[in-house]
Amino acid sequence: MTIQRQEIAQTAAFRKFFAALEPAKPFTAVPEDLLVAMASAITLPDDGKCVSAIANREPGGAFDPRELEGIPGGSVGYKSTWAVIRYPCYGLDWDITALRLESLCPDAAKLPWLVVVNGGSANMYEFFTDPLNRPGFGQYLAQHANVLIVTIPGNFKYGGWTLPVTQRSPQYLLDRDLPPGEISLRNAIYTNRMVFDGLKRLIVQETRGDILIIGHSTSGELAFMAKDDAELGPRLRGRFLGWGSGGPASIRRDWEERKAGAVGTAKSEAINPGLADLRLRNAAEYVADGYVGPLNPCRDAGMDDLAVANRWLSLVDRNRPNIKQAMQDLEHRGVANLQPECEIEIRDLIAKSGLKVSAEAVFADLFAANKAPLTGYRRMIWGVAKWDKRHWNKIAPEQAQELSMVQPFRENNPEAAIRVQLFDLPITHYGHIERPREVAAGLLGAAYWLTAS
Repeated sequence: MTIQRQEIAQTAAFRKFFAALEPAKPFTAVPEDLLVAMASAITLPDDGKCVSAIANREPGGAFDPRELEGIPGGSVGYKSTWAVIRYPCYGLDWDITALRLESLCPDAAKLPWLVVVNGGSANMYEFFTDPLNRPGFGQYLAQHANVLIVTIPGNFKYGGWTLPVTQRSPQYLLDRDLPPGEISLRNAIYTNRMVFDGLKRLIVQETRGDILIIGHSTSGELAFMAKDDAELGPRLRGRFLGWGSGGPASIRRDWEERKAGAVGTAKSEAINPGLADLRLRNAAEYVADGYVGPLNPCRDAGMDDLAVANRWLSLVDRNRPNIKQAMQDLEHRGVANLQPECEIEIRDLIAKSGLKVSAEAVFADLFAANKAPLTGYRRMIWGVAKWDKRHWNKIAPEQAQELSMVQPFRENNPEAAIRVQLFDLPITHYGHIERPREVAAGLLGAAYWLTAS
């Protein structure tokens, strides 16, 4: 079954959006009224009711994604498939998962597959439903594009997590719980290369043709790593689409050092936990990081930001892990100078675990994102929210991280069309849950623009 719709790229709002991206500027601000007009072209056949009904039946919205396969595609606008791949890396098996949404709109074939990868502490739920189990970002994208929503290893668990966040472990294998010593070792060897190996297998198995990898936040590194991959690189065709992605790590490291100075950088490195430990996410941290904005769906009248954050994390406490590996954090920040210390700790953990893990293989992969290529790009769009405290500066845009990240690409690819796309409304790093329809519209527009050449 197909769903007949006007191709959104031909609507007046999208044509206005494309015109705004030409010619190149330091950044292009997409105003709220234009985003709203673009979003109005994206409609869900059932207003998201089928998915919400499934999510509402389960505590904390931790529904089994396999249930979605039973929904008739004509009811929601796409056909759902749940994918799990178990793959070897460093002598251990790992599970990586994806929710595959094959659009029933015939115009979806004109776009690459949009591969959405969660950042740290999150998973596919965040990109498919909002904290109130209403339609999410991925459901809107899938009305006009084929979408693969990937959850990185350890961040999905059937039925969700029932223990308090201080007692949680990543679910590295979906069919079993692992002993504490093995969990500690896996936490320490949680490299971008290990995640990328699983992501590549998923993309090869579940998609055909061109792709765009939209790595949110910490997972922004993965798209850059794919650029020179023998199988994925040709399918990217020199294109990049970011959403609060930042990176690559080497550029971010340079930017942070210039911003904070040597003393500030040393202090930030000193507060990291051991590699076996997990970074726990909490409401106070989310407020401090600017993750709670005025459009958060958990906000009611009279609530301050901390109350909103507490409600948000309470609503998703079961389906969202809210834990993050220290190694993933270190690699995202590009602190390759810490590799000698990391190697000592990893060797010790391997010895204590008794597992047959290749230390040398792990060491060869450490900080791989620092080596991501800066050349060979033809078209790039870096999407960022105006209230994204870490990626943008709404008072002094010239100081924004994303503008610093994009400059080396402009210098190294002088013939490329490279844009920074600012979503000019009060959304944060989590704009995809604050205004999922508008963000989906903006990224669909970006995907059309990237594919135009």
